[in-house]
Amino acid sequence: MASKLLLRILTAARPGIQSGKLKMQDIVSEYFKQTGGKTIDPGERIIIENEFIEFAPSNVTTPDAFKGFLDEGEIAAPVESSVTSQRLEVPTDKINYEMMSERLGVPLRGDETWQELRAIERGSKEGIGSMIPKEYHGYNFDRKTGEYTKIPSPVKWDDIIYADRPIDKRYGPKNWSQRDKYAKFIRKMRDKDFENPTIRKIVKDSGGDVAEGKRAATSVARAAEMVADTKVKQEMLSNLDEMKLDKGPRWWKGDDQYDNIEGPMGADTRADMTKRLNDKVYMGVMEDLDKMLGEDKAYEVLRPLAAFGGDRSRYVNDPDAFIQAIKEELEMSDIKYDMTFWENYVDEIMQLTTPEVPMFKYGGLV
Repeated sequence: MASKLLLRILTAARPGIQSGKLKMQDIVSEYFKQTGGKTIDPGERIIIENEFIEFAPSNVTTPDAFKGFLDEGEIAAPVESSVTSQRLEVPTDKINYEMMSERLGVPLRGDETWQELRAIERGSKEGIGSMIPKEYHGYNFDRKTGEYTKIPSPVKWDDIIYADRPIDKRYGPKNWSQRDKYAKFIRKMRDKDFENPTIRKIVKDSGGDVAEGKRAATSVARAAEMVADTKVKQEMLSNLDEMKLDKGPRWWKGDDQYDNIEGPMGADTRADMTKRLNDKVYMGVMEDLDKMLGEDKAYEVLRPLAAFGGDRSRYVNDPDAFIQAIKEELEMSDIKYDMTFWENYVDEIMQLTTPEVPMFKYGGLV
């Protein structure tokens, strides 16, 4: 717990360290204040020292940073050459890798050096925790502009106290718990093979909200599962998922006596439903091909299956066969377009709209 608190203090104090306003004694004093302790061990000292070596201005040297504590004996004796070294190694038995993994949101090997962990946190490797918005007492954070404004009518005691003060980031944000939860969520996304650019977009778009991030990640995972690799396919999938949430089984399978619907998906008959499904697939593929080839070329490729002047009517009751017909036309024209999503899309809808076979009918076995 102490090492985690120290990292939080250092992270919050980094702007002051970079500007040269904060010295080593400021960090140690704050650490003692929050822990109630009076000494720090060699590992903790090296962590603090590395922070100043890494971020302090050139005019703030390591000996200057430690001045006032080396002589007072409040810091345990340093390991040999720790003050003169430009890059110091923290003994691995001083690093809580489980805690660091949760904090950084990445799986760790278990033998990383302190420099490697700092590099991950800064984002030079995998760390993206800095993208999660920090919120401070007394201030609202605008996720769009990245600016802070004072809470106009605060009701929480901490906000009341800090609303009348300039924003002070030295003591860390008030949403540490939320950020820790998001770090764990990021780690789970990595375990599920989410790529870093995808994770970055989810974090940015969700504004650090875990629930919103989970919804976005679910959508991304669903799109990957269905191979929805274009915007048109993703919009079609989103509409399908919304209908699955909004519509009941009678709407999907038909025979809705309350709304006088006999066919599936609100159609009069099953044939009407499959015809509409074929039309959706055709228009979706055409929209994608328009972007790839241009409108004239796209129409030329799929003209044999057009609603007017084409031969689409033969597939009116068989969406699977219609998909195969489109694939054949694309192959004949040597068009590289993946139809996997449309196969999955049709297959899912056909499963949703196929009525269950009843075990009993009119009192006897069917």
